[in-house]
Amino acid sequence: MNSFSLCIECITDAAKRTLNLLELRLEKKQSVMEKVVHYLREVNLKLTPMEISFGMNEIIQQETGINDPLSKVKEESNVNALKLVDNANQIIENSEDPLFDAIKISISGNIIDYGMKSDYDLSATLKEVLKKEPFINDYQLLRENLSKSKKLVFLADNAGEIVFDKLLIETINSLFEIDKIILVVKKYPFMNDVTLEDIHNLGFNNIPNLELAEVENLTTENYFNKLEIFIDSADLVIAKGQGNFEVLRDRKLDLFFLFLVKCKVIEELLKSEEGNIIISNL
Repeated sequence: MNSFSLCIECITDAAKRTLNLLELRLEKKQSVMEKVVHYLREVNLKLTPMEISFGMNEIIQQETGINDPLSKVKEESNVNALKLVDNANQIIENSEDPLFDAIKISISGNIIDYGMKSDYDLSATLKEVLKKEPFINDYQLLRENLSKSKKLVFLADNAGEIVFDKLLIETINSLFEIDKIILVVKKYPFMNDVTLEDIHNLGFNNIPNLELAEVENLTTENYFNKLEIFIDSADLVIAKGQGNFEVLRDRKLDLFFLFLVKCKVIEELLKSEEGNIIISNL
């Protein structure tokens, strides 16, 4: 999807939040922000918000020399999510429809998005999401496809959120005869998107049929080329997060999107409201 002026405002705010976290002199922060603003003023709005955000992130990395500006934020996000894992597991184990609740729990983790905002209440979001019905609900189709699939590709989104994604993957494994699951993460640090380093101690290596894979920086065509190789080789693809929806929606790929609606642009696009749950085969 194309970007809009509201997207540029959001990306600008994300850059400010990121720079405010870094231990840099005020003059340095100002000079980096000036470069970001210049880039955003000239950027092509036919790019997706995620692609533009990648460009912004690269400027911060290059100008500050900090490869992963949000490393501490990502670590804290994982820690906060892990505090709720026992409760989330109990909900899934006691559920009349474990897959549906595991999907909802996974979607609730999508509130952890430093690109959108820095303040969130994960526990409250989890409780709220579990009570809601999806605004777009292709759950039955997703369940049917899982029952016929042998190879699943799961496109990850953010740190913290990935803790709840693991619960969903484990639930899928317990309910369906999936031979291989490929969890795809970013190769290079971008905002609070999860990388292999971020999931190092989360126990993914204990999932026997899981394979970890990386995709390149979004600003290179290699990203889409490699991503489509994964997608074409799979029986089923699940894409987590609003960012993956923004990037992949118009590429006419057969996959399922799981996310929370978190901005005015997506609200308008889907005729929805902020906080709506999306389980969509759009």
